[in-house]
Amino acid sequence: MLIEVHPFKTFLPPKAQCIVLGTFPTHKKNWRFDSYYPGRSNFFWCMLSEIYRHPFHHIKGEEAAKERVALCAEKGIAISDTIYKCSRKVATSSKDSDLHVIEKMNIIKILNQHHSINTVILTGSSGQVSAHKIFFEHLAENKVEYSFNAGTPPIEGQFVLNGREIKTATLYSTSGINIGRYAQAVTQYKQYLPGVKS
Repeated sequence: MLIEVHPFKTFLPPKAQCIVLGTFPTHKKNWRFDSYYPGRSNFFWCMLSEIYRHPFHHIKGEEAAKERVALCAEKGIAISDTIYKCSRKVATSSKDSDLHVIEKMNIIKILNQHHSINTVILTGSSGQVSAHKIFFEHLAENKVEYSFNAGTPPIEGQFVLNGREIKTATLYSTSGINIGRYAQAVTQYKQYLPGVKS
């Protein structure tokens, strides 16, 4: 079984206020560019374009990746994932449910190095493999106490890391299979992303 290592570096702009965490990138055959949320059907970037009223001029390739991360840099949004190393139970599948987690991303290390981040946004909570489940497992494994309200997204929570309170918000996944919740997702992300004009 092929072991995959996360293909992208964590995107950490100076003075980032929040970090958005998914699970692991879609299968490479679905990529439009080499950066976060590269899948053709994932609506993350479409949603950010709408929320910030910021049209993108490129659909694929290096220029598309550059203009998307430039928007995040401007707004103070860091991006990473919760899985560093994994294998796929079905070699050609991009479903989170087909991911076997081998090693989690060290998000605690990232947060300890970037004190401006005060909010963690988790993209998805359903199933056995989700950003929500893996992130809170990571906290528990590192003996970081946390709390969050039960229920469906938005799920709000918090934890304290070396005396610093960090809020969490588990929102709807931006996977293409969730496109029916697009409008609800826009409303949720507007509430928690930094620099959103009313």
